[in-house]
Amino acid sequence: MWIGRNPLRDLNDLPDEPRLGARLIAIGAFVEIVRWSWPHLSFASYHKADTGFVATGWLLTRNHSPLSLGEALLIGGAMAIACGAFIFFRKGWWWWAEHRDERDITQIDLK
Repeated sequence: MWIGRNPLRDLNDLPDEPRLGARLIAIGAFVEIVRWSWPHLSFASYHKADTGFVATGWLLTRNHSPLSLGEALLIGGAMAIACGAFIFFRKGWWWWAEHRDERDITQIDLK
């Protein structure tokens, strides 16, 4: 039941493993490298794969706007990098927030 549900609360259920975050970043970077280099290295095979991907139309066919293979790889790689960076830096962010020396207006020495 998604009505009235805050999806940002589900971010607390993500793991705090930096190794998982690094793997997701590496996978996303690999997908992006494949996306940008494949059309330049072997245009014929990329064009054939793209035509097959669009012809099947399994992605977003309900909206009658199927994504091309390049767009799907771009979105998938970017999502993997963003999620991996969030997981990788999440533990460090909370550690930094807990251990930093907070200086409020009440702690500033104005002599």
